[in-house]
This record gives sequence, C-alpha cells and structure tokens, in this order.
Amino acid sequence: MGAMSFRRERYIPRGGPDGGNGGRGGDIILVADEQLTDLTIFRHAVHHKAERGQHGEGRIRHGRAGTDLEVSVPPGTRVIRDDAVIAELDAVGDRVRVARGGDGGVGNRAFRSSTHQTPRETVPGLPGEQAWLTLELRLAVDVALIGLPNSGKSAVLVALTGAAATVAPYPQSTREPAIGPLTDDEGHIFHVIDLPGLAEDGTPRPDSRLGQLERARLVLHCVDAELPEPPRERIARVRDAVRDRMPPGAREWIVATRAFSDECPDWADYAVETELEDGVDALRTAILAELSGATV
Repeated sequence: MGAMSFRRERYIPRGGPDGGNGGRGGDIILVADEQLTDLTIFRHAVHHKAERGQHGEGRIRHGRAGTDLEVSVPPGTRVIRDDAVIAELDAVGDRVRVARGGDGGVGNRAFRSSTHQTPRETVPGLPGEQAWLTLELRLAVDVALIGLPNSGKSAVLVALTGAAATVAPYPQSTREPAIGPLTDDEGHIFHVIDLPGLAEDGTPRPDSRLGQLERARLVLHCVDAELPEPPRERIARVRDAVRDRMPPGAREWIVATRAFSDECPDWADYAVETELEDGVDALRTAILAELSGATV
C-alpha cells in the first residue's frame, strides 16, 4: 500500500508530501528439481502463497518487494491451467512463473506537482494472481506396460526388472505407476513403467496415469491368455482407450501372459509365464535389442 505522509521537520513547516510507494508482491515460480521423483508432496501441500510486498512509509521510504516463492517439482512435470498446457518442465532447472505478484501501491509523493503541492491521493496495491493448477508427471521412460486389470502387467514388470511392484489377484491392484530398470551389457539403463488407468470395460479410471504413455518408446500390451473372452476384443478395448495417448513412432508388442513361450498364440508377439519365468529372458533380450537399435 502507498503511504500518505507529509514531511514535518523543524524549520521546514511545509516540507511537502513524502509518502513512499508499496512494494510489489512476490511471484510463484515452479522449478524442476532433481531431488524430486514424484508429485506426492502436493497431495497435502495444496496452497502456496508468496510473500506480500511491504507498505510504503514516510520520508519517501518505499516498501520492500515480496520474496518470490519457488516451488520444486520433479523434472517431467506438465503444468495445466484452465485446461490448457502452459509449461512443461522437462530438464533440471527449468522454471516457469505460474502466478504474478500484485503491483505495489502508490504513495502521495508521486502525485506532487507545481499546481498540486499537498496531494492526499494514494493508490492501494493490487492483489496478486490466484489460480488452480493441475500438475501431471511425464517421466522419461523407455517401455510402458498397458492392459486391462489383472492382465499381468505388474508380474511382467517384476519378472523383467525386479521392481518392487504389487502383484495381486484382485482388480485394480496397481494404484500408482511402478518403475523398474533394465540394463544392457554396456551398462545403459532403460526404464520400464507399469501404468494404472483402465477399468475392466477398457475406459480410463479417474486416477488414470495413461498420459505417461506419451513419452514411451516401446509399449508392451499385456493380455491374459487364460481368460475365456476372445483376446482380440480385449486388445481392441485397450487400443481404443489409449489411442490418443500413443506416442507417434512407438512400437506396440502384444505380450500373452500366463502362456508358455513355445505355445505363443497367433495374436501375440511374445508369451510369458512369469511364475515359472518362462519366456521372460527372451522378452528381456528383445526389449534391449529394440531399445539399443540392435537385432535379435
């Protein structure tokens, strides 16, 4: 807020206006921080407020500007405001201002003129921006696992990478994306992610993480070979659900789960029986060859 003040000193009875301006409020800035790997911190830390600017004072003392508030997010964060993407913080150190601090007020000193010697006008400061933002995490993954509930995605992830994923016989046991590493002979590390997101009828769930597909280089579409429903109908349901999320140029392999590799169905590219580790080595070798550009 701008101050209204008049200079009052001994021997200077008419010192004139000396109200200073108020300081502007701090901005809110999102910064990609390598120390973060997920967005779970924002489940409870919902509201963020930068420091307000200080009031102006007499003797033409302007108020201090508010300190900007930097909020750390993991690299790969997409920022959405009013259903529009306003930024993608892919690399460590990327930053974007998502809310601007309000302008400071104007003190009466600013209104002094030759014809207006004792102004009493001030201008109050303006409020800063307020906004609801949606943050989506897009990790740089190499392989994404998709499929209907209980299609064996988590079991395949664990068999391929040893990741600590939940493997359970009940529907929708995967609530959060699970990631595991694959390492080739040269020490290159590739990331495999198990994505939750589809209901039994193939529609995306409210807590869908299917947006992560957009950065995958290879998509493993897991299909349970023991279910009575024709597999091609299940495959079609999943493809309809993820069509808008599939990255251009990414390859899709159909992986028949709960099937032996020497009895691979004609509708599948690979077959694995994870409990007996049958077909797992062949699938891992094919994935590494695909990602490294080699030939099997």
